[in-house]
Amino acid sequence: MLGLHKTSLPQCLVAIVLVWLSFVSCLRPTLAQTSSSHGLVELVSIDVDPKRPERKNFGSLTLLSAFRLESKDQRFGGLSGLSVGADGRLYAISDRGYWLSARMQTDSNGALLNLVDWQIAPMLAMNKTPVSGRLIDAEALAQVRDGSFLVAFEGVHRIWRYSAPPNTFESTPSPIQIPSVIARAPSNGGIEGITMLPDGRLLILTEEFANPDGGFKGWLVASRQFAELSYVPADGFRVTDCAALDNGDVLVLERRYVPFGILSARLTLVKAQGIRPGAKLIGKELLKLEQPLAAENFEGMAVQRISKGTMIFIVSDDNYSSFQQTLLLQFLLPAAGD
Repeated sequence: MLGLHKTSLPQCLVAIVLVWLSFVSCLRPTLAQTSSSHGLVELVSIDVDPKRPERKNFGSLTLLSAFRLESKDQRFGGLSGLSVGADGRLYAISDRGYWLSARMQTDSNGALLNLVDWQIAPMLAMNKTPVSGRLIDAEALAQVRDGSFLVAFEGVHRIWRYSAPPNTFESTPSPIQIPSVIARAPSNGGIEGITMLPDGRLLILTEEFANPDGGFKGWLVASRQFAELSYVPADGFRVTDCAALDNGDVLVLERRYVPFGILSARLTLVKAQGIRPGAKLIGKELLKLEQPLAAENFEGMAVQRISKGTMIFIVSDDNYSSFQQTLLLQFLLPAAGD
């Protein structure tokens, strides 16, 4: 809680309102590309750059689609992890312990038009009952070679494996061995990014488990062997997700928060050859979103390889707050040489 003098409260409230109005103005809706208004979740198109609605180039990426996701279902929200399943559906996890998935409808270029056939269900604990209490805070989602999913949780720091589609929602998890030192991570600053590298190693990145060198702890996991490394985000930013590409490079999603709800996001690229035990990883910036662009609390990322390059989806966590929004942005990272 911020300590404020009584005489400064009105000015602070005015500042908060002005920042909020500025934030909302950059997310004005355009024509919604939906096929039904009666689904669990509706998609409303937004302009990522309200001053240049036609803009498609953002850093090294090309914008394909941008939506605000709206739902009256009280379970919907808090999306903190994202993945494209082996069945082609888009999967998400909520930090209140829910699975979500939807079938993607796209145009001939792969741009998302709508998400339909939504499913939502509680994640199960190892005793086959819905996760509850300190076990609910799911923060990272990754698919592994057999199509099963790994889910990283904060609060009680751990990684659980769930079955591949179509049995994911009904499956009970099995634990994945992780470094014991992770138990010392801040309760709300533990594992935020996990991804399986093409060679079968698991990369783990933490949000606020700091190292003396200014980076934050991470590990490479292979055959139950743990090799520590660190990731160094931009000043004030923290890791919120990561995703490996087919060539072994890794995309890292970062988020920065400053008072009055001002949020920024970055997407960086870490080259495969630098991902090794003891490494100090620093990514090359591909994308930066900050006001007046559609900047939100982006926490989840998924990638999907297509002929023209790699599609990247990022989703924001609205913290189940009426003052925040669930945004889903889709970009293309062109293939080398395109």
